[in-house]
Amino acid sequence: MIKFFRNIRKKLLSEGKISNYLKYALGEIVLVVIGILIALQINNWNVNRLEKRSENKILDNLHSEFEENLKDLDNINVELQETINSMEKVFELFRTEDLPYTSHQLDSLLSQSLNSPTWKPSDFVLNELKNSGGLSKLGNEDLKRLLFEWSRSFAELQEIQTQTENTNIALIHYIKQHGSLRNIDHLGKYFTYPPSNIHQGNQILLKEFQFENYIDDKLYILRQQVEFFKTTKTLISKILKLTEPA
Repeated sequence: MIKFFRNIRKKLLSEGKISNYLKYALGEIVLVVIGILIALQINNWNVNRLEKRSENKILDNLHSEFEENLKDLDNINVELQETINSMEKVFELFRTEDLPYTSHQLDSLLSQSLNSPTWKPSDFVLNELKNSGGLSKLGNEDLKRLLFEWSRSFAELQEIQTQTENTNIALIHYIKQHGSLRNIDHLGKYFTYPPSNIHQGNQILLKEFQFENYIDDKLYILRQQVEFFKTTKTLISKILKLTEPA
């Protein structure tokens, strides 16, 4: 093709048709420029297509991760509410003269009260995005803002659950010192031993204001956790809406 164009130019020059030659040369330049522009456009289109495909893959991965996190959160919320219900029943007993429960029933309530439901959401996909710089490539600014908000929320979650675990450890420690942990443990599925014969039971704990304070402390933290989970669930729902497949 190049040889063909060269021959045309030679012919025009040999015939002395300078004006026609210049017009032809100019037309040839225009064709070359148009060809380059078309090639650049095709290249840009391919780049944009690949970037869009990559972004869609990222959105799919984020959606899957947050879907699983939401399912886990719903399960933890059920466990959390069961623990709170048991603790509230124990908490009310400090105001009761006549115990409405048997020793076995009280131990069962205490066993449920010592549960410490922990939510461990996955952040693998988001961390990978941060480390690779992929987060900045997301086109949706609202989604990026929500993901940054999630990162702050995730850090706050660690702090709240650490507080919950600390109050639970303190509660268990007090029962070890002033009650019968064995009578509580024997109700669990991993403890196959009978209750203690050397302790009068855990009813005595209901006369101790320190024990009431430990119950109060954990109940307060769990209530905070419930409210935090409500806010977090709303945040996850927003993220899921912005990452759902088109």
